[in-house]
Amino acid sequence: MVYDVSMATGYDRGRRLRAQDIDAWMAAARRYLPGPGGRVLDLGSGTGRFTVALAEATGATVVACEPSAAMRAVCRAACPGYPIVGGTAQATPFRAGAFDAIWASQVVHHVDDLAAFAGNVRRVLMPGGHLLLRGGFGPPGELPLYRYFPEAWAPGKERSLSQISEVLAAAGLHQSQHVQVEQVLAESPDEFIDRARSRSLSNLAGLTDAVFQSGLRAMEQHAREGGMRDRIVEHLDLVVFHN
Repeated sequence: MVYDVSMATGYDRGRRLRAQDIDAWMAAARRYLPGPGGRVLDLGSGTGRFTVALAEATGATVVACEPSAAMRAVCRAACPGYPIVGGTAQATPFRAGAFDAIWASQVVHHVDDLAAFAGNVRRVLMPGGHLLLRGGFGPPGELPLYRYFPEAWAPGKERSLSQISEVLAAAGLHQSQHVQVEQVLAESPDEFIDRARSRSLSNLAGLTDAVFQSGLRAMEQHAREGGMRDRIVEHLDLVVFHN
């Protein structure tokens, strides 16, 4: 997925998180992150929605790394004073053992070469460091958007957690924790539809226009019929690996 200027500027419209939800993620992750004096890599930082939160939760130095120039530009505006560099999940411009922890939020499904990603992460993590993967690794049918856009999660499009864990283990990174965190996807049906309409989620951006519009009409009809809850929540995974 290539994030151009239009997708970068619309990303937070469709992917923004409430402060309470960011706090919940930091609470779940905190024991695996360093304190003051440590270093954290926000890998695939996007617009930086977790960069500042990681720094505030830990007191550590946080470096944002993002392959998209358009996303880095938005990140720089949102995170003034933070180091923001270009690089992919498979190849980052850092020395070996540079970081105590790596935070990778909704990154793995973008990675073409999982073995290269695993090797790169293992290289830049210091001994005893942690890789924290945030994403949806459960059955896609549990995701609120799946009902309307099942084609976005067609069989074979997403790697399973077992596949990811196997490759990471081969590189010397072993799973130590797996928890789920609840977050509010939308406070109302209208907000839920508006978020989907932004197509900032890569799964939706990859659909044909005809398939996407069909799903959007189904959402709108469901909302008109009163079939949606007032608050839409989802449960995503935090999976922690250590070396």
